[in-house]
Amino acid sequence: MSQVTIYMDDDAIALAKNSATAAKTSLSRWLTGLVKEKTATQANKGWPADFWDMAGAWSESDFPDVAQMRANETPQAPRESF
Repeated sequence: MSQVTIYMDDDAIALAKNSATAAKTSLSRWLTGLVKEKTATQANKGWPADFWDMAGAWSESDFPDVAQMRANETPQAPRESF
């Protein structure tokens, strides 16, 4: 594990400390979580962080079958023969 020195203005550090306290975690762990959250899209090569959580979330019953989709179709006009 590495150590990092960052410089923040007094207001920003106070907000960070209050947020870490509210989350009942250390400032270091809270900042680590923030960095991972904000860079998740980059780590997933452009996909939203929760994109892969949705994979498989749909079942066949969520989509109409072909007969249901074609039930209200307008018949095509006859084609001209050349």
